[in-house]
Amino acid sequence: LKPSVFRRSLGGGLVGAMSRWRTADLEFWVETDGWLWRQAIRDCRHTVTNPRGETFQRNWKAGESYWHTLKGDWKFETSTQTVTITNGANGWENFKVTDKAVKKKISLVKLVPPNRWGVSGKQLMELADKVVETFEDQNPNVYEVVQNVIKPLCKDAGVSYALLLNPKGLKCTTFVTHAWFESFLAFVVDIRDHFPDFETRVFWICFTANPQTWKPDELNDLLGPSALQSPFAIAIQQCDTFLIVRNIIKNMYSRLWCVAELVLVFAYGESSVQVIGKMPLRAKESGNDIGLNATCTVPEDVQLLLETIELTDLDANALVAKAIRAPPGSILRRRRVA
Repeated sequence: LKPSVFRRSLGGGLVGAMSRWRTADLEFWVETDGWLWRQAIRDCRHTVTNPRGETFQRNWKAGESYWHTLKGDWKFETSTQTVTITNGANGWENFKVTDKAVKKKISLVKLVPPNRWGVSGKQLMELADKVVETFEDQNPNVYEVVQNVIKPLCKDAGVSYALLLNPKGLKCTTFVTHAWFESFLAFVVDIRDHFPDFETRVFWICFTANPQTWKPDELNDLLGPSALQSPFAIAIQQCDTFLIVRNIIKNMYSRLWCVAELVLVFAYGESSVQVIGKMPLRAKESGNDIGLNATCTVPEDVQLLLETIELTDLDANALVAKAIRAPPGSILRRRRVA
């Protein structure tokens, strides 16, 4: 029964003005003389604390209701809200709803060190199988794979593909620098064919290492204020191999992040620097969009990366020309041993 109908059935009618409140789980009707009617809007667990401090718990079904009188301060709690009803100067008029703070779990991306954001060669091949299944006879680039395969898989967890597969992380052995315009499948095959121990190697690859479903401002916070403190730089300094994966579609050194990664490994890394894949036909070694003239998807990154490169005192354009000219399978630098 609705409150007014119930009160009339007792012969009392409406004694005082009635106030009505609605929360996410419960609906309340309170009269100024202290009669309370409550009804569950949806299934919920309802905890009641009476004026004596006694607590009672009960599971409520949607539509279930209850009448009783208030003779002191009461508190009603569900999983998301706390409702308190107290006796004010004009009767039972003070009603307060407080949303409970929901403890947000810290993302694995912030707990696992960047040098452990890796996928094994075996896991990379399994991702390639998913791509073939999704795209059938098509030959997608990395942008398309991220949008249609990686993002849907990672959306609910809110982590990178690497940490989705390996929540505790895998220590990376090989940092992979490349451009997203390339054929994804050709990219995987080139890496597979280069390493005899491919399946057990652990690769740091930007599109599997970084969380692709995060918002731009969240990614900016993750990259940090300095390129030298970014996950990229940390991984570059701690891997034993730096692998340049070129492709025939796009000159990767028209991307400033690829230029910066190349400079960082020569400035601060100890790893072997190896080159695989072919460059586009008649690829330029310099020009208004190559090397230090390259661009970024995020325009704000340009100044950050250029100043980082300048800090190393290395000739970025000369390093880029060397990486472009190198035959597939070349070693530009052997691993430094302390």
